[in-house]
Amino acid sequence: MRGYMQPRTTTYRGRRRYTINKRRFSTFLCSLFLIIILILYIVVPDIFSNQYKIGDFEGAHLEVYFKAARDQKVPWFYLAAVDRAEGIQGDQVTAERSGKIGLYIQGVETPEQLKDLLTAYRNDKRFLSKVEREAKRFKYLNNIYENKIFPIAFGYEYAYEDGFGARRDYGGERIHEGIDIMCDFDVPIASVCDGVVEKKGWLELGGWRLYIKGDDGINYYYAHMSKYAANIKEGSKVKKGQIIGYVGDTGYGSIGTSGKFDPHLHFGMYEKGKAVNAYPFLKAWELYKVKLSGD
Repeated sequence: MRGYMQPRTTTYRGRRRYTINKRRFSTFLCSLFLIIILILYIVVPDIFSNQYKIGDFEGAHLEVYFKAARDQKVPWFYLAAVDRAEGIQGDQVTAERSGKIGLYIQGVETPEQLKDLLTAYRNDKRFLSKVEREAKRFKYLNNIYENKIFPIAFGYEYAYEDGFGARRDYGGERIHEGIDIMCDFDVPIASVCDGVVEKKGWLELGGWRLYIKGDDGINYYYAHMSKYAANIKEGSKVKKGQIIGYVGDTGYGSIGTSGKFDPHLHFGMYEKGKAVNAYPFLKAWELYKVKLSGD
């Protein structure tokens, strides 16, 4: 610690005594702290973000907010922000509650209007300021929710339910990391958003599959395809609504295996490498489908 320990002129029992140069040592500690912060920011930047992620919410709660927002024609994240500001959790998050709050904020367009409209709900400055702060934390999540399209093209029949987290046993005991959209062979599959094809090809569990890195930062997974659309390759850019492949029943075996289950699209969403429940998003995007030529 040369420079931080300074020798004194006196000795104690034959030993030279040292004292710390407090000014230089403080400067050293501050520099070390800043270096650690910089390293953490580069390696794990999320710890410095106060933005909510998909994984911070139960799928059923997001479904409540999305549906209430459609019914009341208000931004969904304002409903969620009010719940967060009031500490509403678990089974307290209900369609009835969100619907009631939605009535107070109908016609809202700006955060300033939000505070004015919510005064009739709860005239408390601290509460209103907290709602405003909470609403800002939904920018990332709302970017995932908005400007998307359903992966099954318009005019085709399909069915699906919330099977996220269900048990699976092929390839070892595991949980289902996506949503199965049941439909006929060769139904066109659309990309839900703009993005880039990160992986293409055969996977034992997923058959012919695609990973698309969305411009919103989410990885979208499309599996069990019968075939790919033309010009789809790793590294290629795709647009929202672009046909990327066709529904099939491939997978659960070596390359080319099919017929082990009914045809369907396995649709998954991964946030920072972790599977998240796509069901509430699919329900929200179901209103928007690509219409193919001739439909």
